Amino acid sequence: MSASLEREKERLLERSSLCRLRLVRQSSALRDSLRWRPMAAAASPGVRGALLAAAWSLPRLARAARFVSTAVRIVVVAKLALSLAGHARALASAARRGTRSPRSIRIAGAPLDKANVR
Repeated sequence: MSASLEREKERLLERSSLCRLRLVRQSSALRDSLRWRPMAAAASPGVRGALLAAAWSLPRLARAARFVSTAVRIVVVAKLALSLAGHARALASAARRGTRSPRSIRIAGAPLDKANVR
């Protein structure tokens, strides 16, 4: 039994060694297949400056987005307030006239009195 365990251990070690060799060969092939020339172009001063400018503009864009978001919220709240004020004025006006709703519709051809108001 111990001889079979020894053979099994040897096979596992050989397979592990073979897998490591394959990984080393494949990683070196991958490293060789990569093109480093475009990376050198990206490291040129003009490209570096453009990348740096883009990186510096991101906080400005975020600040502008926050400003626009706040402005939109202010406009929405203002429109809502104006709408509510207009509705309150219409209700007050309807109460003074004695109608039930500010959006009373007169039935065509009928005189305007409380019986014909919807």
